[in-house]
Amino acid sequence: MLIARELELTALRIAVRDSASGRARTIFVEGPVGCGKTELLEALAALSSDAGAIVLRATGMPSEESVPLGLVRQLVHSEALPADTRNWLERVLDEEEGTTGPGLPDATAHGRGAGMQRFWAALRTVARDRLVVIGIDDLQHADSASLQYLLHIAGRSRTSRLLMVFTEALYYRQQDTAYRTEFLRQPNFRRIRLECLGPDAVARFLAHHQPRLPVGEDTAEEFYAVTRGNPLLLRALQEERGMTAGTSSGDCLDPGPGETFAHAVLTCLDRSGPTAAKVAEGLAVLGATATLDLLSRLCRLPRTTAAQGLRALHAAGVVDECHFQHPAVCSQVLDGMDPEHRQQLHRRAATLLYADGARASAVAPHLLALERISEPWAAAVLCDAAEEALADDEDGVAVACLELAHRVCEDPGRRIEIKVRTSVVLRRNHPSAAEAAAEELLAAVRAGQAPPRYTTAIADLFLAHRRLEEAYEVLVRGPQAAAVAPAPAGPVRTAGAAGAAGTAVPAGPSAAAPDRGTAAPDRGTAAPDRGTGGALMTSIVERRYPWADGRLAAVPQQGGELRALPARPGGEALASRGGQPWRLLLGPRRGDFATAAEEMLQRSALTDATMEPLTSAIKCLLFSGKTKRARYWCDVLLQNTARRGAGGWYAMIAGLRAEVALAQGNPEEAERCIDAGLDRLTERKRSVLACGLIAVQVMAQTAMGKYEAGARKLNEPVPQAVYASAYGMTYMRARGHYHLATNRLDAALDDFMAVGRTAQRWGLDQPVWVPWRSDLAEALLGTGECKEAERLLLEQISRLDDANPRIHGVSLRLLAEASAPGERLGLLTRAVAQLRLSGDRLELARALCDLGETHKRLGDLAQAAMASRRAWELARECGAEPLCARIRLEHGEAGWGTGPEKTLVDTREAKLSDSEKRVAALAACGYTNRDISSQLYITVSTVEQHLTRVYRKLKIGGRQQLPIDLQFDLPETA
Repeated sequence: MLIARELELTALRIAVRDSASGRARTIFVEGPVGCGKTELLEALAALSSDAGAIVLRATGMPSEESVPLGLVRQLVHSEALPADTRNWLERVLDEEEGTTGPGLPDATAHGRGAGMQRFWAALRTVARDRLVVIGIDDLQHADSASLQYLLHIAGRSRTSRLLMVFTEALYYRQQDTAYRTEFLRQPNFRRIRLECLGPDAVARFLAHHQPRLPVGEDTAEEFYAVTRGNPLLLRALQEERGMTAGTSSGDCLDPGPGETFAHAVLTCLDRSGPTAAKVAEGLAVLGATATLDLLSRLCRLPRTTAAQGLRALHAAGVVDECHFQHPAVCSQVLDGMDPEHRQQLHRRAATLLYADGARASAVAPHLLALERISEPWAAAVLCDAAEEALADDEDGVAVACLELAHRVCEDPGRRIEIKVRTSVVLRRNHPSAAEAAAEELLAAVRAGQAPPRYTTAIADLFLAHRRLEEAYEVLVRGPQAAAVAPAPAGPVRTAGAAGAAGTAVPAGPSAAAPDRGTAAPDRGTAAPDRGTGGALMTSIVERRYPWADGRLAAVPQQGGELRALPARPGGEALASRGGQPWRLLLGPRRGDFATAAEEMLQRSALTDATMEPLTSAIKCLLFSGKTKRARYWCDVLLQNTARRGAGGWYAMIAGLRAEVALAQGNPEEAERCIDAGLDRLTERKRSVLACGLIAVQVMAQTAMGKYEAGARKLNEPVPQAVYASAYGMTYMRARGHYHLATNRLDAALDDFMAVGRTAQRWGLDQPVWVPWRSDLAEALLGTGECKEAERLLLEQISRLDDANPRIHGVSLRLLAEASAPGERLGLLTRAVAQLRLSGDRLELARALCDLGETHKRLGDLAQAAMASRRAWELARECGAEPLCARIRLEHGEAGWGTGPEKTLVDTREAKLSDSEKRVAALAACGYTNRDISSQLYITVSTVEQHLTRVYRKLKIGGRQQLPIDLQFDLPETA
């Protein structure tokens, strides 16, 4: 059934009627490819046959354009002709071909005219009794001899019972166009133009081909937008989407094009003529930058010719202005081109666009498509294009441009700069590849091929991956590269990092931490001069930590090296040397720094340049005890990175978010954050970042008692580079806590000592960065070495200030365990107070558990029960099953956790004042009224009055029913 062709069919019926009455007609049906010309010709043939006419059919083909009389022979061979007439016409054509065959001179005009007269005479004889209908499809492919015959017939058939109908592709550029003028001169000539279907006709088309599925207005509009109403494309899209007759698929209304549709488009292009095909290739190569002027120059066509080809494609619904309707079509056209020709067009396009001053992002795709590039301006254009792509968060495109620029650039210094930028960009989604790029630069530094001006930038790459050993090596080697010749080629020993030389740089811990009493492996015979490296490191730290206000201080020298730990050979001087590069203290005015960090987070957009400062600012908030603000900003950055598709950035922020969750005593949330971060890392090769995330995850799993899950993570292979990075300390701490929880005390001691040794060597020996002393003290307490544990804890406490209540509280809790029984109650009371301020629920639960045990030993069973109950409630909320089991075991409360859930109290609706919250929070933690009076510097009577109002507002009967989370609703304390 023809859709929306009623007027055209009516015109053909009239022509049949007129021709049958002796008034011959010649009709041209023209239109774009795929719009239904052949179907209309089929309909004419059907109605003519029904009227008793003799229908002669022929189809022009590109392969027969050079075959003389090929089209006319198709008419003669029609079975509808009487046999004697067919034989006579064939003899006429044979004689004509004999005079113009291959190797013979062309027939004279007189000779050909005689043949055409005899042909028409025979055909006229047939037309005396019956209507003769000649239907020729794709006349644009007719040979010249056939066209002459058809013109001869048209000129002499005005009073005959003859109807001639030809179809022709619109805007098809033929070699011989004179016949058009000749046909137009005939008085019985008429032209019918077919257009593509409109939106209403598309809806009718869809309803006809799939009557069982409702077709709404939106569906018709979507299909029209894809096909522009071209029936051939509509059918292809219907077939692709399961909307052909007999299909009952419910998801058939998705109009997105696919392979079937793309092939239909290629058919349209092929049948639209050589000019249109050439223009289509130019459009596919130029893409979004295509204009008529640029297209004509690229295809080397006159502007008018290129415009004609473009009109043909537009009429067929393939293109919209100068662009393909869908990218799938463009890809199909490019894939179908000859590779060498495609390369030539891309090279020509790049040159034209560059000469026209186009944006680098418009030139770069053509350069990327080339196998060989010789243009001297290519590297600069590719680098500019990379930056433009990054502005749109297209880091994949940026990396491709930078890698190609690195290959084609001939300036060694410029190549180093490009590789640095490549490594920075790769961190967005491919941290492992970013590390590999940084390692290539390290090799260039070792070979003396990196100019000294890039030393800081290369070191900064390793700092971004927390690979401190390599960063320090770059800082030391870089300034020396200009004066020192490269070392002879030979085997290079590693220093805990893939490809890192160990000849001049002290290495990080090995994969297996050294046993106590043994020296760490000697990684080099001579320590490098740290003076130059320290100065460069200072500038880097000041840039990476703007919130620190540029304040760097030396690590407090308290005995120099670890007295309880073995020092590696040659490391004693390094441990106490005043010029160590790796030391960053936050300074005494931590509250001011936290404010500066907040300001930076509020004002800075997330970019490659601000990623490190922003994460440093969050670290500042975390170290300052501002865990709620750190959590808020982590969530903001996670949403930002997820929206921008930066998986590597997301993973890094997710790791920070998990650290914040652990600092708040929420291991379940920490585990979820790490899972989300690891899911964004799609690389097979594990990066040091991934290992750092796994370390935090193991910490969380250990706290929750998921020892099997932690063991599986720890048993996975770890890159050696991890142990030369800051993530290595986190990994060893996590492994140490796992060993501690599973009662492998010796292994835990080894790990914690390795952490301490690394922290001292790198100048990170501050509890706010790595509280390894409390970790080691906890393991020593398990072995009964209370005196050494006490010494480590007192040393750690002496390094703390008031801005670290969490670490202070943990240290006091462990110090109480190492102290005499008479001193424990006071220490634990102080620990509970500090941990309450820190907001760490899990550590508070541990402190309350120890406090309950201490009260129990002192005979205060009521206080013991209340503290233990509070500890158990907190531990259960945190998901810390090992601590819950310990509390039940210690206090003989086997029924805990098996009864009904405690009724939740909404403290927000109660509208407690800050004073009431502070009193209630201390009471919930097990403090007596007198203790609360001493803590808050108020009278006991005031405490009682506050508690009375709290009980009334919360509608509870006493302090046993106080919600344990009251202390976490208090404002953060800096």
